[in-house]
Amino acid sequence: MNSVESLAISALQTATRSSSSSSMNNINNIKNNNKNNNNNVVKLNKTRALFNAVEDSFQNKQFIDEKPPVLVREGRIYESKYASVAKSAFLFSVTFGIFVAALRIYFGLWSSGGSSTYYFDFQLNRFSTMKVLALCVDAVADSIVYAICIAPALPALALTCVKIRLNARLREASAFLPYSLAPFAAKDANEQKNRRRAMDVSANVKRHREFAKLKTLLRDCAELRFSFALSVLEANRTLAFVALAFKTLALGFGPSRYASPSLFFLDACLSACAFCAAIVATALTRDETNVRRKIEEETRFLEREYLLAQHKGTFLCRWESDPYDEAGNNKEGAPSERNLVGVDKAITNSAVGEASQLSVLELGVSQERCLSLTLDAKDGLTSSELTRRGFTASSVFIPNPYSSVVYALRNGTFSVDNSKKENAFTGTVESYLASRDPASESFQVVYLDHCGAVMQRTQQIYDVFSRHAVNDNGIFAVTFSTRGKRAGWSKDEAVRFAAETIHDAATKHGYVLEGNAAPSMPGLVDYTISSSSSSSSSSGVSNLRASNEESKVLKAMSSNLMKQDDVALALCSLKWANLEQTESELALETWKSQRRRQLLFDAAKTVATKASKKSDDDGLSGGSFVSTSAELRKLRSLAREVLDARTKTSALGGGGSGGGASSSSLTGVMVDASNSITYPKVLYLYGTLMFFVFKVRCYHAGR
Repeated sequence: MNSVESLAISALQTATRSSSSSSMNNINNIKNNNKNNNNNVVKLNKTRALFNAVEDSFQNKQFIDEKPPVLVREGRIYESKYASVAKSAFLFSVTFGIFVAALRIYFGLWSSGGSSTYYFDFQLNRFSTMKVLALCVDAVADSIVYAICIAPALPALALTCVKIRLNARLREASAFLPYSLAPFAAKDANEQKNRRRAMDVSANVKRHREFAKLKTLLRDCAELRFSFALSVLEANRTLAFVALAFKTLALGFGPSRYASPSLFFLDACLSACAFCAAIVATALTRDETNVRRKIEEETRFLEREYLLAQHKGTFLCRWESDPYDEAGNNKEGAPSERNLVGVDKAITNSAVGEASQLSVLELGVSQERCLSLTLDAKDGLTSSELTRRGFTASSVFIPNPYSSVVYALRNGTFSVDNSKKENAFTGTVESYLASRDPASESFQVVYLDHCGAVMQRTQQIYDVFSRHAVNDNGIFAVTFSTRGKRAGWSKDEAVRFAAETIHDAATKHGYVLEGNAAPSMPGLVDYTISSSSSSSSSSGVSNLRASNEESKVLKAMSSNLMKQDDVALALCSLKWANLEQTESELALETWKSQRRRQLLFDAAKTVATKASKKSDDDGLSGGSFVSTSAELRKLRSLAREVLDARTKTSALGGGGSGGGASSSSLTGVMVDASNSITYPKVLYLYGTLMFFVFKVRCYHAGR
């Protein structure tokens, strides 16, 4: 095994976090059996880039875990209107605590009771310095207790009232929320038109938009309430120790023992308020844990119904093995075995993980509180990536129709990190999405990791948005096959159909898609979608269509190929092989296309060199020369392959070059003059599969 293979295997292990010895043996066995991977330079470069991206993304993990006080935290939820009201209530409570501390000093020194005589030294005719200092220390301790314990509880109580009101409105709105049927899942053209007409009704679109806004407000309110309530239980230990020390010091000097009834009343109120604040905070934080339990109850009920259907009656048995673990006629092994060492699968999982981590950081919440819905096999690669990024294993819900896979996931039998996915359940993702209540808790991450065609699964995409299963500022990712033989599709048509279906499902239900969700992942390219249905052919990968110079060269190659002018064909082939590639072309470059380019360059160079030598010797301009028929056949064959491949690539690019944004663009969406929308870094193509990852935002009129 050479150094290149060793580096690739080491990087793959880091990317997939497969540190067990059995995984290493599988890697070596598959690598030895695969004869075509020895010179796979493109995948090696992607692996190196992935290795660097994954390691760099974890440099901010300590910053994510260490949260500042709730009053100065950053994030979208701390910039909402409810956050402003909660912060105002918090500052008012702190001000009230300072006022109570001032009252303690007033009652102690200037009240008409007997406490003022205790602090006055009649021999020196002035107040006792030590006793007054002890009274001030006692007052400071009161203000600290109010600031760290009582002040955060008041915004939490206020947000609880707001949440109850929003929840009631949400339940009422969900009863009248229309269910959307995917137009492309219809059996005939008339039904497809009816579904499209029902979905385009302005009243239905408005209801979904209002529902999405209402659900976003409810999520913000719940997260703010949890943050303020948790700050009571996780009060600053240094401040708490200072307050306790000040109280002890003040009691040692005896102000409370000789104080007036007003001071005793302040002490009693402070103790009662602190005790009630602790109880309220504990109750509110425990109430937030019920969110995951409600989702667990839904999945367990769905699992029981699904299992009962597998052995209904006496003569019916629907139990099957997972085809994902069956190799069939594939010499490279089963898909599950290939994914253990596949760079492409590691890139897509890391893209979902990075996008999820960045979305949570931008939102300002904790990964432990975010729910995820993802499809996974028994190896648990995707769910393990999410848990490695900070999400808890109990918050990742994994539907799978095969009970053997669910058993393996729950017990961590084949997991790369030996973690147990306790919320894996037996069932199909389409039945879960279709049956869930829109008012239920949404997921921060929804990843439909399919290997089949998108045509049969469009209803799942529409259910994600029509049932409002994804959060505002959440992540939606899909993997589908680019094969569409039944529909007579080419690769570019399958990719275009998937992209436009996702775009249509989001916009019709009150959401806006954004790109650049995983900015540091290699291989992701821009994709342009035409918002006009009449010009759907203009959708495609940005910056992927042939430039003017390349178009001229390809046209000359085609003309010379028809004329059988081999010298001119060789010169045009050399010029094409030396053209600079765009970022999208480099990202979609495969080992096969790179090898084809290199072979064409070598063949054209050989023919052109011999033609040049013959011309110099005979004084000819290039009519006849010494070249074998095999070399000429090789040149013509490779030229035909290049022309065919570039034709398909241009079709995949569509008309998106007009609104093309560079892959390094930092904006989530770019709209050009032709009303086409470009999503930066959302598409990854590998083999016969396509991968899309989007950031989902709630629709606002000004956005």
